[in-house]
Amino acid sequence: MSVMEEFAALCRAETDLATRLVALLEQEQQWLIQRQENKLEALADEKSAVLDQLAQQSALRGKLLVGLGVQDKDTLYIWLADKPEACQAWLALEDMVGRAQGINQLNGGFVSERLTEVEGALTSLRAAAVSTLGYDREGNRPDVVTGRRLLGSA
Repeated sequence: MSVMEEFAALCRAETDLATRLVALLEQEQQWLIQRQENKLEALADEKSAVLDQLAQQSALRGKLLVGLGVQDKDTLYIWLADKPEACQAWLALEDMVGRAQGINQLNGGFVSERLTEVEGALTSLRAAAVSTLGYDREGNRPDVVTGRRLLGSA
C-alpha cells in the first residue's frame, strides 16, 4: 500500500468514527430538545469511547504525515494537490469533523440555556426559603447558606 493509499484509508477510518460521533451528537440534541436529560449519561459514555478512538486514529494519521514532513495544513494541501483520492478522503474528514463541531456547539448552547433556567429556579427557591425563616434576635433576616460556588473558582 502506498503512502497516499494509507493516508486515504486512515482518513476514511477517521471519517467513519466522526460519522458515529455526529450520530451520537444528533441523538444528544434530540434528548436535550425533548428535555430527556436523564438519558444523557449513557450517551456520554458512548461519546467518550468514540472520541478516544478518534484521538487514536488521528494520532496514526498525524504520525504518517510527520514522517512525510507534513506538519501544517498549508503543507498538507500542497502534498494533496496531485493526489485526488487522498484529497477527497481528507475533505470528507474535514467536512464530518466540521459537522460534529457545529452540532456540539449547538448542544452546548442548549446545555447553557438549561443551566440558566436551573439557576433561575434555584434563586427563586432561595428567595422563598429566606422569606419563611423569620427574624433573628436583632430583628434581621438570617442569611441562607447556599453552598454556591462559581464555576472555575475551585
